[in-house]
Amino acid sequence: MKRLLPRSLAGQTILVLLIGLTVSHALSMLIYSGDRIEAMSHLGGRHMAQRVANIVRLLNESPEAWRGRVSGALNHPTFRITLSPKSMVRSSDERGFQSRLIKNFVERELGDTPPPAVLVQHLEGSHDIVPDSISGFETQMSKSIPQMLGGGSSGHAFVVSIQLRDKSWVNFFSNIPETGSFWSLTSLASILLMVAAVILLSIWVVRRMTRPFRAFAAGAQMLGKNIEAPPLSLGGPVEVRNATLAFNEMQERLQRFVENRTHMLAAISHDLRTPITRLRLRAELVDGDEDRSKMLATLDEMEAMIASTLSFARDDANSESTRIVDLTALLESISDDLTDMGKNVELTAPAGILYECRPTAMKRALSNLIENAAKYGGNARIRLETDEGGLAITIDDDGPGIPSEQLDRVFDPFFRLEDSRSAATGGIGLGLSVAQTIINAHGGDIKMINRPEGGLRAIAKLPA
Repeated sequence: MKRLLPRSLAGQTILVLLIGLTVSHALSMLIYSGDRIEAMSHLGGRHMAQRVANIVRLLNESPEAWRGRVSGALNHPTFRITLSPKSMVRSSDERGFQSRLIKNFVERELGDTPPPAVLVQHLEGSHDIVPDSISGFETQMSKSIPQMLGGGSSGHAFVVSIQLRDKSWVNFFSNIPETGSFWSLTSLASILLMVAAVILLSIWVVRRMTRPFRAFAAGAQMLGKNIEAPPLSLGGPVEVRNATLAFNEMQERLQRFVENRTHMLAAISHDLRTPITRLRLRAELVDGDEDRSKMLATLDEMEAMIASTLSFARDDANSESTRIVDLTALLESISDDLTDMGKNVELTAPAGILYECRPTAMKRALSNLIENAAKYGGNARIRLETDEGGLAITIDDDGPGIPSEQLDRVFDPFFRLEDSRSAATGGIGLGLSVAQTIINAHGGDIKMINRPEGGLRAIAKLPA
């Protein structure tokens, strides 16, 4: 059930509004329909009573010879009048609500004191009419009135018999039409119109309300790629404005932290270069050639470590502008350079893969990965693939691999698997850290896995 429910804030809001308004609209229409039916029933009964009373007065004032012609002239397919010596009401059901209501209406409209005899019978279902004459009256009365009447009209059918002043009876057969059912085409059209209006209005309102949240999410993703991204613009409800303001303050603190760290490392690098230079001068004065060479090599290694550390701290990938480059050509240039150096490098990539990135930083990251594979794995097989999610660059080697418990640690700064701690054999330990920083700055991800057939596989994924 949960899988069918929308997961987005917009979808959930629209669903709640739609269900709530539809139920309330349906209940309102149901209550209104009940009141309307009751009101129409009263109105129809009062109208019939007025008509009956007027006809009774007219017949009482008319000569007996004229009554048949008068009743015939007033007949209607839905309102038939029959004169008879006896009442055509077989059994008066005055205890019924509808019958008692019709009788009260008729007696009130007649206004005679004492009132004439009024008999009312409510027929189940609806009927149209009665015979035009009362010949064979006793035979007809032995049959049920519903069989005498022709069905067809919807509503409540009534037989009203009223005794005239000469003791004869006038019988009225009539229907009180019912109002349409609640589940009519009109009510369904009303509900569908309301649903359509709610959906359209809700989509507009919800999208307008959630636009600041989408901008907030986009800003958070941009901050993960580039800490120097412009701050978010303030907009939307007060809560969103406060969250955006806090986000911008957090970004400003991060920028100050990175800037202070860079300045601190630059100052340390500058201060360390002075004593290193002094040590280099003093090392030149050492008499033993072997000791002098070792001291100078150590000083060179220290300078290399300081330069690499400073470069890593500055994170040049964030300051370089982005442009569209041929990623296939970039990988070919790296592969050709390493091949010229005597490394075993193979490349499999489709031609003309264009990608927007920071070219220098991207080349540096991919070079670090490929050089590591060629240096420590003996060879590097590069494969560039595209999919709907973006790009995947896979680099395989046939080396010894990495212990599984250290696969995640290889991206830590200054972490090296090589035990000699020599820059000449194991490097500084920043190559993979730099590669991970650059790939993450482009919104991608990088991971290392051991291949089942042996060797290491580095997978760098870049978003579309």
